Amino acid sequence: MTAREQRFASPRAARPQRTDGRIGPLALVRRVLSQRRGASASEFAIIAGPFFMLILGTCEAAWQLVTGAALDHAALKASRFGGTGSNSIPSWQQGGTPPANMPTCRSTGITWMVSAATNRLIRQGANLTVTTETWNNLGAVAGAGAQNAGGASQITSYTIRYMQPFITGPVAASLWGGPGFTHQTTIVIKNEPFDTTAC
Repeated sequence: MTAREQRFASPRAARPQRTDGRIGPLALVRRVLSQRRGASASEFAIIAGPFFMLILGTCEAAWQLVTGAALDHAALKASRFGGTGSNSIPSWQQGGTPPANMPTCRSTGITWMVSAATNRLIRQGANLTVTTETWNNLGAVAGAGAQNAGGASQITSYTIRYMQPFITGPVAASLWGGPGFTHQTTIVIKNEPFDTTAC
């Protein structure tokens, strides 16, 4: 080997080779890393569990956030209807619901409006409770009010609670400790000056 070849020779080539048959530590690591058979399956098995949990958690969080936003919107729509004192839903808000299925009383109309305002994302039934409380003036709001939708020009609070079931079912239920997440929103309005009509 010439002086030029020695100068540019690989450091690996200059190392003395083992004659006892043993493999050096770096050579052993290189050999293990070069054997990729089954590596993809092993990597997938390690990553799959946390990855799918992350995806399910993201879907569940988005589902519950959408429900919370829908409940706020529904409370606004229901309180606007309740504050008018009308017992019948206006025709432009009825959508495709047949007239025979429309509520004929303000108290049931408020609950119907909560569900209709969310395109049935929030469903009427045992999971939905709408509580209305009424006071004669703002100074009395600190105390307990009457449990009704109120008369003309009264202060009325609408408290809407809805338990939205988990979309991931038993997985989220085992972590959360229940079948769903309970959302609640409250809105306070002053009723319009209307003629009170009994249902």
